[in-house]
Amino acid sequence: MPQTENLRVNILLENKNDRVIASALELPSYRVEAATRELALKTLEQLLATHLKNTEIVPVEIKVSQATGEENPWIKFAGFFKDDPYFAQIAEAIRAERESNDDSEVDPSMYMVE
Repeated sequence: MPQTENLRVNILLENKNDRVIASALELPSYRVEAATRELALKTLEQLLATHLKNTEIVPVEIKVSQATGEENPWIKFAGFFKDDPYFAQIAEAIRAERESNDDSEVDPSMYMVE
């Protein structure tokens, strides 16, 4: 079924090595390269028109599911370590490790369980 309205497309133009690359932001697989800005735009417009000539764009609305009233299965673990005197130390050590700039690898044998 042919479309009754025009499709508005945003075109990204990039200058690279004395060439112009044009791509459609909404349809990123469509990309052309040309010697001039005008030629890149015209070529991309023709490419899109040819492809979209026999296609149909159908808007679809998808309902995002909300909480169904079921309890989150992870909620039973909330506060599990609240009375553990070592948990704050462990959490701080983990946080410090994440924030460190140390890019060394951990010896895989540290994780081997026999």
